Amino acid sequence: MTGAAALALGATAPGNPLLGLSPAYAAGLAPGMTGGPINIEGAERYQYNATLSEGRAIEGIKKLQAAGAAPKKLTLLYVASCVPQLVNPPPGGGESVKETWERETGIQLDVVGTEAGEIWKKVLQDVTTGDGSYDIYTHSWNNIGDLVSAKGALNLDSFVAKYQPDWGDPERGTPTPQIRELLYKYNGSNYAASLDGDFVAWQYRKDLMTDEGHRKNFRSKFGYDIPDQPATWDEIDNLSEYFHGQGVGHANLLGPFWGLSNFYARFASMKAPNNYWLDEDANPTLTTPEGIKAAEAHVRSVKWTSKDNLTWGWAEQYGAMANLQASMAMTFTNMAGINDKLKDGKPATPLYGKLAAWKPVGTKIGDRHVRRSVIYFNVSASVAAKSKSPEAAYLFLQYISSTRTFNRICGNPVGGCDPFQLANLADPIVRSNVHEYMIEPIRETIARAVPSINFAGQAALDNALDENLQAALTGKVTAAQAMKDTEQAWKKIIARRRDETVAAIRAQRSAWPTIVD
Repeated sequence: MTGAAALALGATAPGNPLLGLSPAYAAGLAPGMTGGPINIEGAERYQYNATLSEGRAIEGIKKLQAAGAAPKKLTLLYVASCVPQLVNPPPGGGESVKETWERETGIQLDVVGTEAGEIWKKVLQDVTTGDGSYDIYTHSWNNIGDLVSAKGALNLDSFVAKYQPDWGDPERGTPTPQIRELLYKYNGSNYAASLDGDFVAWQYRKDLMTDEGHRKNFRSKFGYDIPDQPATWDEIDNLSEYFHGQGVGHANLLGPFWGLSNFYARFASMKAPNNYWLDEDANPTLTTPEGIKAAEAHVRSVKWTSKDNLTWGWAEQYGAMANLQASMAMTFTNMAGINDKLKDGKPATPLYGKLAAWKPVGTKIGDRHVRRSVIYFNVSASVAAKSKSPEAAYLFLQYISSTRTFNRICGNPVGGCDPFQLANLADPIVRSNVHEYMIEPIRETIARAVPSINFAGQAALDNALDENLQAALTGKVTAAQAMKDTEQAWKKIIARRRDETVAAIRAQRSAWPTIVD
C-alpha cells in the first residue's frame, strides 16, 4: 500500500468524444463493441458496448456532455500504490486505463497520489474544511462508516439504480452476494466501490515444508507430519515454533495497524459460525473465554517471529519473505506477484520458485473446522459529497470498478489493486500475474472472509485495540488485561453513537460467512 508521494497526472485526451469513434479506432473493436482498448494484449476481453457496465458509464458521460453538464476534468485522491495501475500502460504496451477514459470522454483526470497511511488524513481534511478539492476519494474500506457519518461520501443508490454497474453480476462480479453487500454498501446503501481484494491469504515456502529433513524433525517434535494444508491455528503455531528454531519463523504482522488483520482472523474462528467481536446490540465480546484464548494465542505467537516484527508494515513483511528470512505469512495476495517472478530473465528475489499458498486456517469446534480470513484495508472509492460534478464522478467510478476495466487494472502488475471479482480470477493475464497456485486459495479465502470493523467510530475502536494488544505483545500487560482494557474503551466509544452502531452491525450481519468445514 505504498507508492509515490504526490502525483498530479493528467493530459487532455485528443479529439472530441461527441464526434464519435475514428475509423482507425472503430476498426480495432470486436463486432458489436463500441469502446475499450484496441492496442493491448487481449483487448477484446476488455471492450464493451452500451449494454455492458462500462459502456453504460460512457454513454452516461456523453449524455451529460450533450446537456452541457459534464466537467472538463475530475480530480481523484488516490492511494499511491494504485496509481500506476490506472495511469501506466500494461507491460506489453498500449494505452493505460486513464488514456482510454480520456480518449473516449475528453474528461481529464488529475490523479493525486497519497500514501496509504496518510490518505485518510487528507480525506478528513477535505471533508472537515468543506474545500471540495476532490471529486473522488479513495480510502480504506474500514473508513467508510466514519466517512458516511461525517457526511463526506455521496449516497450512490440513485446512480446505481440508473446505470446498473456489474459489481454483483453472478458470472463476473463479486464471488458471493454477501461480498457485494460488504464491499459496496454501508448500512444498506451504496457508498463505495471496491478497487481491491484485500482478503488476507496464507502464503508459505514450499521448499521448507516439503524438505524431508524438516518433515522428519517436525514429526519427531510434534508427533504428526507437516500438513499439506494446515487446518488450525494450532498447527500454524507449531509450524511457526519449529521453523523459528531453524531461523525462519513466521512473518505474520503483529505491529500497529497492519497486525490487526492477524488478530481479527484468529478471533473470528473461535466459535461457529463466527466469533463476533460485537454482538447485535453492539456489546463487546472481547473478554469471553474465546476472546481471551484468541488474544493469548496472538500474543504468544510473537515468540516465533523476527524480533523486529512489531515495527513491520507489509513492505517489511514482503521483504522478509523475499529474502528467505521467514517461512510463512498471512498477508495480501499480491505478495506472490511481487516476490515470485522473473525480472529481465532472472529471479527478482531469492523467493522465486519457492512460494505456494494455503486456504484459510481456523479453529476445530467439535468435529468441524471454522476457517476464517478477514477483509482488511481494501482500497475503496467514494464520490466526494462536495464534488461539483457528482454524476460524472460516479460514472468514472463505475467505469474503473466494472469487471472489464478492473481486469485491466488488477492485471497490470505494477500496483496495489488486487483481484477479487469472478472475472478477475478467470482472466488469463490476471491469473498469470497473480500465479495459478494463488487462484483457488484466493477463492476459498474470499468465501471465508469476515469483515473487520468499518462502521462509524472504527478508527477509535481499532486504535484502542491496537494500543492494548501492543502493550500485551511487549509484556506490559497480560493478554486478558488487554482485552479487558479494550472492552472498557470500546463501550465508551460505542456509547457516543450506539443507535447508529447497532443499525450498521445488524445491516451487515447477514453478509458474514457461514461456511463450516
